[in-house]
Amino acid sequence: MSARKKSFSTTKSASSDFPLLGWVGTIGIALFLMIFPYNRGLFNGYELSFEQDIYGAAIFGYVMLLILAAFLFRKWQFNSYRSLLSIAILALPVVYWLASFQAVSSYYAKFMTLVFFLLAILFMSGMYFAESKLSRKTIEYALMLTSYLIVIFGIFNLFGQLYYRDALWLAHDGYRLTSVFQYSNTYAGFLVALFLVSLYYAVHCIRPSARLIHAAMLVPIWVSFMLTYSRGAIVVIPVMVLILMPFLRLTKQIAYIAFMVVSVLVSMAILGRLTINADQIAAIVQPTAEKAQSTISMFSSLPLQSWGLLLLGIVITAGLIMLYHAKAAAPIEAKLERLASRKWSFAAMPVAFIVLTAAGVASLLSSSAIRGLLPDKVAVRFENINLQQHSVLERLTFYRDGLSVASDNPLLGGGGGAWQAMFEQYQNNPYWSRQAHSFFVQVLVETGWIGLIALVGLLGFIYFLYIRSYIRYPELRGSHFIFFIMSLSLLVHSAIDFDMSYVFISSIVFLSLGAMLAPYSSKLVIRRLSGLSKKPWTSIAYPSALALLSIVLLVAAIRENSAIQKYNHAFDLVSKQQTSFDELLVAIDDAVDASPKHSSFSLTKADWLEQAFNQTKDAQHLDAAISTLDQAKKYDPYNRSIILKQFNLLQTKGLFKESLATIDDGVVKFPWDINIYEAAMTSYAKARQTALTDQNTAEAAQYQDRILALSSEVERRISQLADLPPEQQQGRSFTFTPAMEEAIAGLELSANH
Repeated sequence: MSARKKSFSTTKSASSDFPLLGWVGTIGIALFLMIFPYNRGLFNGYELSFEQDIYGAAIFGYVMLLILAAFLFRKWQFNSYRSLLSIAILALPVVYWLASFQAVSSYYAKFMTLVFFLLAILFMSGMYFAESKLSRKTIEYALMLTSYLIVIFGIFNLFGQLYYRDALWLAHDGYRLTSVFQYSNTYAGFLVALFLVSLYYAVHCIRPSARLIHAAMLVPIWVSFMLTYSRGAIVVIPVMVLILMPFLRLTKQIAYIAFMVVSVLVSMAILGRLTINADQIAAIVQPTAEKAQSTISMFSSLPLQSWGLLLLGIVITAGLIMLYHAKAAAPIEAKLERLASRKWSFAAMPVAFIVLTAAGVASLLSSSAIRGLLPDKVAVRFENINLQQHSVLERLTFYRDGLSVASDNPLLGGGGGAWQAMFEQYQNNPYWSRQAHSFFVQVLVETGWIGLIALVGLLGFIYFLYIRSYIRYPELRGSHFIFFIMSLSLLVHSAIDFDMSYVFISSIVFLSLGAMLAPYSSKLVIRRLSGLSKKPWTSIAYPSALALLSIVLLVAAIRENSAIQKYNHAFDLVSKQQTSFDELLVAIDDAVDASPKHSSFSLTKADWLEQAFNQTKDAQHLDAAISTLDQAKKYDPYNRSIILKQFNLLQTKGLFKESLATIDDGVVKFPWDINIYEAAMTSYAKARQTALTDQNTAEAAQYQDRILALSSEVERRISQLADLPPEQQQGRSFTFTPAMEEAIAGLELSANH
């Protein structure tokens, strides 16, 4: 039998052994990867505007769980590490569910539980649906295709043929490329993983056409990476290369480093002109206060020159890589065969890489001539790579504050959304960040040490199984190694940024974690459990539980998604001026009833009731607004908008003592919000004046003491800010306002009289 026919028959046999449901699940994974990145990368910003896209992805995933459950009725046996992991992975969403019972934000605790169930489903789907070679290749191709399309999409925005909001993010020093993610650092972390994977393919692909495709993408990826201007991601690259080198043979290590150097040098050669062109294109395309966004033709001079330079870089890099494989790979393999057979040979290139990297960094940082070859903005970013730069100091502050939050909620944390709810109460200075800028710190804050230990333990065990299997079974090695590269690169970068808050990124990570174990499924058998697996109930209990779980999750996600649709419908009615207030109230009540823990719905209802009271002076509307907020605060006690709205409504109602208690609660929870201090001090000043008018001197003295205490606290915090390192940005303004100074002056005036 010819090699071609033998290969064909083997593939046909493998595919026939893989059930139809397996192919349905595989295609489902591919569709998931292709559909969802363009919804802002499924960013979880703990705001209503991001949630519907995530619920759509979750519903898709829960349907996949139903397919997986049906698939496992035939495949699942309780006698392997794969079976144990398919149970253990559910510990992560279960911990989030347990944390929800003491959550500081009931709605987002439930929301994050649903998100982690989605991630667990993708892990299991990768582990089972990527079992056959053909299905695994399908998932690989889908992952690479969607990744390359994201890069191309970003370049089309960069060169002005497309406009996607914030695909170019305007920072203080100019535009930074973000593609679908709308955040440059996350895009940079994604590009690092993709660059390392593409290099692996360029080195290992046997088919010239596949090799050419991956080689051609190296320059677009690196150019895109440099235009994110991310410093943290640059540091990740040498770390990841050193981790990956021992997994490759010596000759493959040489090719890997050589291809990296070639693609980086070619990219840097064209980067200067591309940077200038991109800035000029952005001035034409991007919206400003004076003009709306627009696009420009690919055949205009600036885009045409930019595409031409990029194409030139692609041709040179791909040509050199193809030439290496055609002319140099075999001779180098032959010459180094003897050296490669030595045990220490795997460490030769990592050592050389360390030396080359250290020399390159030293030259870059010490030589103004070398930095002068780089575009100005890129050179400045390189110059500022040090442990005293503001972004490093700010992240260290986030992490310390995260540990402080965890110290008060050590076991199960504060539930999903705990960081965005509580960080202001614990922060060291008035920065603004609804993300902890570290996946692991965020998990610690949300699920406590139990959740973090479960996560780290699970990740460690998965990587241990993969590395052990990779070493033990060399005959099973293959392109599934790209899942190892992708998952580990993204996790390493997510340790210093909030990449995993993008559900699309976290989905890739968990899918890759499962898919990289799939090829070794037959080798992960636990023989001691073989007797247990023969019992009939063991093969149906777990799949049945998954089927039931999928139905429960579908109902929960569809209900929450329906609540958002009802809320949007209520807002649509507002634009129809003929809609009566009673109809509006019925519409918003439908949303609140569908999701009573969603504070955005309750806040909107309270706002509409307040407007109705202002127009009609009907006290029932005011009472209903106060009652609505009282209920909402039970589910979301750290919501600043609820506290401030509640304070204003109580003042309107004439319940001044209750309003003072509410604003004091705000001072405790938001001790760096100067506006809350202002509201508190001016309110206490009015209350004091009322007490003096009523000749209640004891009460007036209490109010005066409270004003002085608030003033002293503000002074203490202002002096605390003076101790910040000069490189660290303070964040929001924090200083006495004119209204606060007037309240204090009123005390001095009374004392003089």
